[in-house]
Amino acid sequence: MPASPRHTFKKSERLCSRILMDRLFQGDNRSVSAYPVRAVFLPVEQAEQQGVSVLISVPKKRFHDAVDRNRVKRQLREAYRKHKHALTAQMAERGQGLLIAFVYVGEKTETTAYIEKRMVRLLEKIGEPLKTDSEE
Repeated sequence: MPASPRHTFKKSERLCSRILMDRLFQGDNRSVSAYPVRAVFLPVEQAEQQGVSVLISVPKKRFHDAVDRNRVKRQLREAYRKHKHALTAQMAERGQGLLIAFVYVGEKTETTAYIEKRMVRLLEKIGEPLKTDSEE
């Protein structure tokens, strides 16, 4: 019986490079949305970036209290951590890296279950164009 994948979110999976962040938010990116979360993503060569790297952003403009921002970020990280395996396996299979920024665009906090459901939908939407790119 194969071992189940570990549900972790390590430092190496976080997008910390300023250069890669700038590249992600400039021209060639793609975005998908599943309210209240929007994802901006960019496939890159594996030489530049190994695996999938994630950035999570909750604007201060929408949530003035740090407590609320931190709660939403925690919910997003948890939802991604639980459901990332299909996407990471797809990218490893293709031999490419992927940069993703999850931006919370909602006006109010939501339940963890709701955010998790929307994150699953987002990860499916991110995977769809990547499949069609590899078929061409």
